[in-house]
Amino acid sequence: MIRKIFAILLVSGMFIGAVHARKVTGTVTCGLELLEGVIVTDGSNFTTTNFKGKFAFEINDDAEYLYIVTPAGYVADWSSGVPAFYQAAAGKKKFHFDLQKTAGGKDYNIIAVADPQTNSEEHFAKFSGKPLEDIINTVKGLNGVSVGLALGDICWDELARLDDYKKEIVRTGIPFYPVVGNHDNSAWCQGDIEGSSLYRTMMGPENYAFFIGEDIVIVLDNIIYDTNFKHKVGYADHVLEWVRGLMHHVPAGADIYIAQHAPTCHHAKKIFQANRLLELVRGHKVNFISGHTHVNNNFTIERNVVEHNVAAICGAWWDTELCTDGTPKGYKVFSKFGGRLSWYYKPVGQSKKHIAEAFGLGQMPMHPNSVVVNVWDWDPEWKVRWYEDGTEMGDMDQVREISPSYTSQIEEAYKAYGQEIPGWKRGHLSSHYFAATPSRYAERVTVVVESRFGQKWTQTIDLTGFVETHAACKGEAASLENMIRQIDAGASFLSMDLSVSLDGEVTIAGGNGLTLTDVLDKVEEHVAGAGRSTVGYNLEIYTADKAQEGKTIPYYHDHADYVMAGLWQRYLGDRLMITGSDYRSLNHLHEKYPEVDLAFRLYPEDTDVKEVMKRLKFTPKWVSAHASLVTEDLISEWHDKGVYVAVWGMESQEEKDRIKSLAPDAVIY
Repeated sequence: MIRKIFAILLVSGMFIGAVHARKVTGTVTCGLELLEGVIVTDGSNFTTTNFKGKFAFEINDDAEYLYIVTPAGYVADWSSGVPAFYQAAAGKKKFHFDLQKTAGGKDYNIIAVADPQTNSEEHFAKFSGKPLEDIINTVKGLNGVSVGLALGDICWDELARLDDYKKEIVRTGIPFYPVVGNHDNSAWCQGDIEGSSLYRTMMGPENYAFFIGEDIVIVLDNIIYDTNFKHKVGYADHVLEWVRGLMHHVPAGADIYIAQHAPTCHHAKKIFQANRLLELVRGHKVNFISGHTHVNNNFTIERNVVEHNVAAICGAWWDTELCTDGTPKGYKVFSKFGGRLSWYYKPVGQSKKHIAEAFGLGQMPMHPNSVVVNVWDWDPEWKVRWYEDGTEMGDMDQVREISPSYTSQIEEAYKAYGQEIPGWKRGHLSSHYFAATPSRYAERVTVVVESRFGQKWTQTIDLTGFVETHAACKGEAASLENMIRQIDAGASFLSMDLSVSLDGEVTIAGGNGLTLTDVLDKVEEHVAGAGRSTVGYNLEIYTADKAQEGKTIPYYHDHADYVMAGLWQRYLGDRLMITGSDYRSLNHLHEKYPEVDLAFRLYPEDTDVKEVMKRLKFTPKWVSAHASLVTEDLISEWHDKGVYVAVWGMESQEEKDRIKSLAPDAVIY
């Protein structure tokens, strides 16, 4: 029993020692003005100044800093590159903070810059060049009070770059408030507190706040750091307790901005202890502003709580002008005027009106048959509509896509390096893309993007030069696995030879009994499951052996009807194309199924095209010609008749290049 009591007393003594406090006093002024009601904290305890600008309270004996929450209309001296709202606490009993007045009243702007991430002189030269000059020019055009937020990963594990940053950031002409990121910690230190110790020495406390207008910006460390670059994203207990104390002093009507490195919520998944933080700020309008991901996204976490995850100002770690989601490297500007908050993403070197990038047919890896637009600052209040040949078609479909523009830039960069692209620098699927699949013969698509604040962006895409890519799935390639590979490689159409039995079973020639209906169902299922655009089908039928009709193969009209029976249950619209060289089958199909696109197949020996086709009772939608027959004149002649030209039989690369230069409507590889 005595031992147990002694142990309890020992633990109690340790606890008391850990929270031993000492009394300090101080004043907060602005010149001769005594500032009342200013919040003062040591990172754990809080007090406010009285009407004489004075404060007195007990702080933890081990407190590293004593600092203030600067009131609206004032700012601490920021000439060092970091606002001096904090002072070292060790050994001091008296403190004095002398602030500067700001102009602009209740209106304000916040410039949020994510992930400069410099770890070399070359990187820093890039940051302090075009990006920093862009920020400087933006600041010059703003009205009201303006401040900046550097959202973490200011350096890239080379903490000496923080001094470089401070020297340069003052050129913006506004105070810039730093946020600690995972790459701003010291890898050789043990644990979360020690990991950011050098950062604190150079930049001040990780958790602090300042008022602006009638609102408050709260800066938080949400990187729980361990040794050797290990970390967990979330809020440590001491961070949440500091927020709890701060919220006792935040007016009920104030909107809150929470600036932090990593996003609180990403695709509905919340970080460690996010719900505890949300409980503390609930009842206010809250905008989380974060970086870390190097991509742009906006999420509604809950009612009145929005996450702005800002793309990196370094693009893909200074290798490209775009981020991995296709967002131009840049920063975000928040403005509140007359009580109304608005924002926009500002690409470096581009106008703020540059809010989207559109791609035509055949350009997107997941949606080669669609027109796609990348709207990098999209949120559910935006509108993305499209028009086909002047007819309004409605909203575009939100899809996940990879930016071909980014892919091109990162491939070019690493080709120059003579290295393989690391996986983390490859383009990633992002959800701020929108797709529309026009009808096969549309000539133009117009995309209209309207932001939640009424800004409009319009682009018209000419579709007439698009060349369909038909993947020939024949012989050994007539397998479902190969078809899936062709789709994933960007084929817009699958070209298959069909075989029809006397009893009407339609199979893929060379496909080992694979039926047409099985192929259609499996391919459509794969396309839908993979989030890809729909593909078309070029089905080739062979019915010219009249001697065998009714014996080993169906009669031509039954042959055609058996094929259509399986297709009729699955409406494919202009995604269906039937190719043949038997005028009887084509005439029958045209008469009975006039809505189906038909193509007449021309072989190398068909030099007299008019003679070969004279028994057709109609003008086909397409001719499918062997490459040896195809010339510029042939394509022009058929186009004059309103007939599209597909080309097949290209064996050599030289022949492929020749046909490509003639720009037919489709090629079959």
